[in-house]
Amino acid sequence: MMKRYLLIILLGLAVFPVCGQGVTDYYRAPDQGQQYSRLLTRYGGSTIQNRWYVALEGFVRTDRAQLDNSFNGLIESDRVTRLGGSAVIGWVYRERWAVEAGYAQMPIHTQVSVVEASSPLTFRYTNAHSAFVLRGKRLVLSTSKPWLRSGFWLSGGLWGIPNNGQREGSFSISGTRYLNMRETRVPVQLVGHTSVNGQPTTLAEVGAEYAIRLSSAVDLGFSVRKFFGLGNSITTDVSYAEKQGPVQQAQLQGDGTGMSYGTTLRYTFSTRRKMTSVLDVQGKKRSTKFL
Repeated sequence: MMKRYLLIILLGLAVFPVCGQGVTDYYRAPDQGQQYSRLLTRYGGSTIQNRWYVALEGFVRTDRAQLDNSFNGLIESDRVTRLGGSAVIGWVYRERWAVEAGYAQMPIHTQVSVVEASSPLTFRYTNAHSAFVLRGKRLVLSTSKPWLRSGFWLSGGLWGIPNNGQREGSFSISGTRYLNMRETRVPVQLVGHTSVNGQPTTLAEVGAEYAIRLSSAVDLGFSVRKFFGLGNSITTDVSYAEKQGPVQQAQLQGDGTGMSYGTTLRYTFSTRRKMTSVLDVQGKKRSTKFL
């Protein structure tokens, strides 16, 4: 008797769900909307065609003017290290190519030091500080999926230096100096005059950068760049005279040649995407035979 009751209970558990489902539910096809959503999640989506961004960069920059005569070690040209900043607007194509243009506070210097003075004497001069850049970039190694933007970029560009043609300053030093290692000191005088070029000049740039995606709209970049001066932006002329001796001339030419090391924060304000349809997915075709 117990076995009969147990058999009835098991049959009931098997039959009740079928009865509850109903015949129409049992033969209903899967929801097409849900099926398409699953396919879209797996195969579909969008790719970035292009985007626009603005960026702020802070950097440490070094440059050194070229000195053509040290007066037998009396003066030298020093490397100058200064902070700078820039703001640019850029356009990226398919996360592979980029072009950006902007403005920077990036002074070019001459700095002359009198080495043999009893106390350190240094005279530093700068141009008008302003510079404008047009730069191209290429992604050479992605460290994430293409639409996440992280990776290494190489860049090259040109800087325009407007200059202002103004006179920046002058100095005059009088003293004595040993002549040819003899015990006798002779009176000497140094006179310097500095002026900024009256014509615009240019800088060429090559660089490398690693960009990290922080969010869908924000990137962080770390860059190193090398600058090559293509014209003198600021010039310091120095004359040296000994008592009853000829006047010698030296010149420091500041063309901006140097390096920079910076950090960039970018914000993407416009993105154009291309939707990818699940119908465009190609795979192996399989044939089904019905027996």
